[in-house]
Amino acid sequence: MTEHSRQALVGAFGATYISLAIADIDELSVSSFALLNTADFERPMQAVERYLTSIPRCPNKVSIALAGEVEGDGATFTHRDWTLTRNDVRAATGADHVCLINDIEATALALPNLSAYDVQELIPGKARPYGNKAVLMAGAAAGIAGLVRVGDSWMPVAGEGGFMRFAPAAADGVDLGDTFPPGSYLSCNDIFTGKGLVALYRALATAEKAPVAAAGARQIAAAGLSGKDPVAARSLQVIATWLGRVAGDIALLYGARGGLYLGGGMIANTIPALQTGHFREAFEHRGLRSDYISKVPVYVIKTAADAGLRGAALAMARSLQAAAPAHRPVSRAAS
Repeated sequence: MTEHSRQALVGAFGATYISLAIADIDELSVSSFALLNTADFERPMQAVERYLTSIPRCPNKVSIALAGEVEGDGATFTHRDWTLTRNDVRAATGADHVCLINDIEATALALPNLSAYDVQELIPGKARPYGNKAVLMAGAAAGIAGLVRVGDSWMPVAGEGGFMRFAPAAADGVDLGDTFPPGSYLSCNDIFTGKGLVALYRALATAEKAPVAAAGARQIAAAGLSGKDPVAARSLQVIATWLGRVAGDIALLYGARGGLYLGGGMIANTIPALQTGHFREAFEHRGLRSDYISKVPVYVIKTAADAGLRGAALAMARSLQAAAPAHRPVSRAAS
């Protein structure tokens, strides 16, 4: 990154953490990285204002990826009672160009730019270079998005997939009735998060009349992977199976022959459990389309990849390109 490169302040505002950095929007490199706790702030721009005190100057471009819905010039956060507008960002930073984008959409946008160092292969496959891609995030919240090739560019397709209905199979032998009473709406957001793992662990402990030895999601994951807590180990096995089912559905939905990507804190903490075979069996069990899905590679996005920040940088580059005046050839009068 040089003084002549196109720079932007980029941010990724999640349910738990806020990442901020300065990005070269052409090289997709980041510097001056900072990680803040979302709970430390009463409004989103307070985090940016604190960050600005740590850097020499703010670029005149700001791109923010956030866990929420972006509509027009504003955004509403899903897991915080926050709103944000482009004018809020301009007022705090003095930026002349502001971009707001959904965080899962930003992650999807970054997928073609992730290198072998940014991901870990979970299931090998036969990826098509320009095949559609999809991403499933699981952590403080769940999110789903696709990336579709349109002509010579990529088009992210995001929605509210984290709130899709989730239904355990009867063969799983898991009763979540104490946490989610019959008739209540059970979504992927209730399951593929830290609180979902805790609810599953407690349900299995109750069913097996076993003591609850671990309290939080990280403790459950650690206890399950170490083999010291059979209920925790069973919880990870079930979560791996459920993740495989949903990931397979997403891969079919988007026709993700370019790869299915997993990311988020819950994924990062349970990778060994996802490698045991339960995930793959559930992912590839697709009836008549099992052969199709077996060709789809599955990757885990490493947390150090900064996919959200890089996606925000890409979104800014696209926004600037869209705002640039169209080049029109100069006509010359005949002599």
